[in-house]
Amino acid sequence: MRTVSFRVRFASGTKQQLLLDAHTSSSAATPPSTVQRWKKSRMGCRECKARHVKCDETFPVCLRCQRRGSVCLSEQRSTQWQTEMPWLSPNSPSLGCFNSRANTNKRLLQYWLEKSSQMMSLDSSNNPLSFPMLPRLLESPSLVHAVQSVSAGHESFFDHTGLQTCLQERGLAIELVREELQDAESASISSLLTVFFLGVSAAWTEQGPYSYGKEHLAGAQAMLKFIMADKQHRNDPLITYLLGWFLYWDMSCSFIADPDAPSPLDTAEVLQLLQESGDPFHPMIGFSAELYYLVGRVGKHCRLVIERGDRDFNLEKELEERLLSWNPPSDHQHLANLAIAYRNHALIMLFQICNTPDRELRIARGTEPDLAEAEGTEAVIQSYAMQSLQRMLDTPSQEGSFNFQSIPLFTAGAELTQAEGKLRDDVVNRFKALYSCNRIAVNMWAVDLLQELWSLRDAGIGISWIELLLQKNWQLTFA
Repeated sequence: MRTVSFRVRFASGTKQQLLLDAHTSSSAATPPSTVQRWKKSRMGCRECKARHVKCDETFPVCLRCQRRGSVCLSEQRSTQWQTEMPWLSPNSPSLGCFNSRANTNKRLLQYWLEKSSQMMSLDSSNNPLSFPMLPRLLESPSLVHAVQSVSAGHESFFDHTGLQTCLQERGLAIELVREELQDAESASISSLLTVFFLGVSAAWTEQGPYSYGKEHLAGAQAMLKFIMADKQHRNDPLITYLLGWFLYWDMSCSFIADPDAPSPLDTAEVLQLLQESGDPFHPMIGFSAELYYLVGRVGKHCRLVIERGDRDFNLEKELEERLLSWNPPSDHQHLANLAIAYRNHALIMLFQICNTPDRELRIARGTEPDLAEAEGTEAVIQSYAMQSLQRMLDTPSQEGSFNFQSIPLFTAGAELTQAEGKLRDDVVNRFKALYSCNRIAVNMWAVDLLQELWSLRDAGIGISWIELLLQKNWQLTFA
């Protein structure tokens, strides 16, 4: 059995690492130079480098880009703790411990483990898709290429002009996972993880918002149901993570997904399994499993109402009542703010499409005392939108929850009027910062749709973001 050596170090630039470096080099200290030199920026953004100006390296948006109002293509920061492993070093020998069928790119793997994977977790210190995923990479060559595909795309900000490596790796992952799944009896959790990666990242490699990874979502549902039939798998921490990931993925696609598409996996069953897992906190969805389940149901119902006019008044009342009675069980301010924003997102959709805000129910519960004076559905929607924006804009971009703001930010931003120009600018800048942080183009497509929507409304054309989205035949997914 091969022994793998590794050691843990602090990320460069932290106080602890600087003190350690100073102690290590103290015996070899040299006299200070009398010439002061300007230290070249190594973490500066591409915009500042292109303009040949010094970047202050503020992440995710530097001060110069903030003043210019431009998109900051900043250097991704590594996690606070990094693991040094000789077999992942760019100068190390080949990875004999990895499956020989996987053409391993050590640099892309390290990039995923230390940087790209951060966008998939609320807490970088509790991220199952970072270093804890290494044993899974050893099991599945398709997973290696799926991860390398996302890393390559992330490096290039998923710009379609620089996706050659990303698409090559993606093609290899698809080819290999098909081979792995030829024998259904041998389907592994690692192969299921590959399907999740391929599905969620499908829209990231597109040149426009015209796909949500429909086939991969259906495949993930079928595989997850098959694997969950084996009760031994239910105790696997990665399965628990995938259940929460699926709940978020399903919720984010609920409104845009084909209502006639078969759904072999019942999200109510997924919620029950998550609740039975024993840990109320999930690295991707926090304490909001029940909430995201409800938001997903709202999205699917609203799509049916638009497509077919199918109204279910009892269901609408039940959903509104459950959403209004749901409260974030976490004392963590930023997670609570994110949860309330998602709850408001669902309520806004429900009121816009079904026009059924139960005002008496809200007042009786005391859920939103400020709304007791609101008159009419539009005023109710506006109040929820403003509450969401206040909570989200108060969240620092360094918080893990920041990466998950896109859906409620879009819904709330769509309700801003011409008189709220400053808030409109704040929403646009927030989406630009999200793109700088997670590098997914859907954030910029959201800006395009919002600005088109605002222009139409300012011209006196009454149209909702939902109507405009359907008119353009866009499948805007923030999965």
